[in-house]
Amino acid sequence: MTAPDPTVAALGRSLARALRRIDTMDTNLLQLASDVAALRTALAPPPAPAADPDLPTGPPPVRSWLLATDVEQAVRDVADLVDWVGHVYVRYTRAQLSSCWLWHPEVLEELWWLRRAHADAYSPEGGSWMRVGDWHDRQRPGVERRVNGLLGKCSLSRHADRNGRRADVVEPVPPPLAGHQAAVAACWVATRTAGPAPTEQVLAEAERAEYTQHRGSR
Repeated sequence: MTAPDPTVAALGRSLARALRRIDTMDTNLLQLASDVAALRTALAPPPAPAADPDLPTGPPPVRSWLLATDVEQAVRDVADLVDWVGHVYVRYTRAQLSSCWLWHPEVLEELWWLRRAHADAYSPEGGSWMRVGDWHDRQRPGVERRVNGLLGKCSLSRHADRNGRRADVVEPVPPPLAGHQAAVAACWVATRTAGPAPTEQVLAEAERAEYTQHRGSR
């Protein structure tokens, strides 16, 4: 019988050893994958509690106080505003409010957007020092200036009729000649001019509106 070639025998032994090492590596890799999966499970944070469907999530939608229609939402909004005004707004020296500030819808509108801008600037998700600086340098002083101009000489007594005298602060009159809106819109679309030529009747209506505005401004 012919003796086996030593080179072939050596190659066979090397191949057998390599196959054993591959089997060992496969076993080790499987064990390592199992260990990593177990460690990941052990270190994972506990699942977050299910969101309460009755509670709002995320930032509140942009809302205008002047356009509020939901009574319950308006009550919540103004309660939130009053709390914020007491904690933040009036802490600034010149940011004082008259006794009638709640009776000024335009003031509530100004303070409401400033309050929400403050929340956005300091939000953990989207806030930044640049936005905080803009709130302090530009937004807050602008609202303060306008609110002080509106309330500087006002008090709640000026909102009421007293001793036969009409209240000083009254509701604004509706926009003058608003009933002609359709004619103005149609004229603009058809001719690209500012509006139809006013008739004598329309001119008389305008004069009455101007007289009413003049009386109200005195």
